[in-house]
Amino acid sequence: MVASTGAGVLAEFLEPGILRLTLDRPEQRNALTRELAGELRNHLARASSDPGVRVVIVAGNGTSFCAGADLGALTRDATTPAERRALLAEYYRAFLDLRDLAVPTIAAVNGPAIGAGLNLALSCDLRLLAEGARLAAPFLRLGIHPGGGCSWLLTRIAGTGSARELLFRGRPISAQRALELGLATAVVAADELKEEAERWARDIAALPQPVVRDLKRTLNLAESGASFEATLAFETAAQGESMGTTDAAEGWLAFRERREPKFNDR
Repeated sequence: MVASTGAGVLAEFLEPGILRLTLDRPEQRNALTRELAGELRNHLARASSDPGVRVVIVAGNGTSFCAGADLGALTRDATTPAERRALLAEYYRAFLDLRDLAVPTIAAVNGPAIGAGLNLALSCDLRLLAEGARLAAPFLRLGIHPGGGCSWLLTRIAGTGSARELLFRGRPISAQRALELGLATAVVAADELKEEAERWARDIAALPQPVVRDLKRTLNLAESGASFEATLAFETAAQGESMGTTDAAEGWLAFRERREPKFNDR
């Protein structure tokens, strides 16, 4: 069921609770423009305010996930350093909005994810890569400083050494290498990517949503550099609250009966 279309973004509910946002500029390899980034933000804002959305899949139409920013368009729209800073700050809000979304997000990376496209994938909670996909952060090879939070995201996800390698060299890496570095959650055959992403989304959508949302907050808290004590305190409060729910009772019963749980709070 199609939810809406816009400036190069297709939004569709695959089934209740599962929203897929597809970058739909295949002729331009889904390069991000100011308009496309704005449309993506609009869809994310609607998803954020819709309590029925449980999981968001981000995908790319055609042979690429996202070939990066449309640098030509960005250059035309801003000519001075001050104008470029303002434009980039607005443009990069799409990555922040995606990362800040309260529900889990899955990047289904079907092909190259380059520069801003890599940032988009890294802003998701989970990244499924097709076997032929490639990741790259070629900013320095273009003569520009990395942007879009790339240095932060790469450092947090892959570690300082790998972040330095990817950013200083700027060379593409394979899906298998991305898996080794922790940049990919899983690598699947290209013809299985769509189905696998939907399978993961269905698994998450079937879980108790208050607990899922609290878990994402906990993980973000831990990743932000919060102390063990602070993270433990949040975990303790969230776990204590969840243990008194009917879903917790169902989970324990299903575990003892060796069956899949049927949660109510979905």
